[in-house]
Amino acid sequence: MLSAIVIGTAYALLQLAFTIYNAVSNGEGNHLFDFYGDKIVSYLLATGAAAGFGVTNDMKTLIELLSTFGNFYEKAYASASLLFLAFVCTAVLSVLSSYALPKTV
Repeated sequence: MLSAIVIGTAYALLQLAFTIYNAVSNGEGNHLFDFYGDKIVSYLLATGAAAGFGVTNDMKTLIELLSTFGNFYEKAYASASLLFLAFVCTAVLSVLSSYALPKTV
C-alpha cells in the first residue's frame, strides 16, 4: 500500500511538471504518456487499496482480542479509503485522457 502511495504521488508530481511545461511552452504535450500513465497508476492504486482493505480485515480478525489496536485498524481503513478515492480520481482522469487521445493522434 505504501509503494502505491509513493508511486502515485511521484506520477502526480511528474504530471504537474509536464503540464506546467506544456502550458508555458504552448506545446501539444505527450498524450500517449498521459494515457498509458493514467492506466498504469490507476491499476496500481486499485491494487494498493484492495490490499490495504484485505490486510486490515485479516489482521483485525486475527488480533480481535487485544482492544488496544482498535484505533490502529480505524486508521488503516481510513488510509485504504483515501487510496481508493485516489484510484477513483485517477480512473476518471484515465477516461478523460482516452477521449483526448484520438484528437491528437
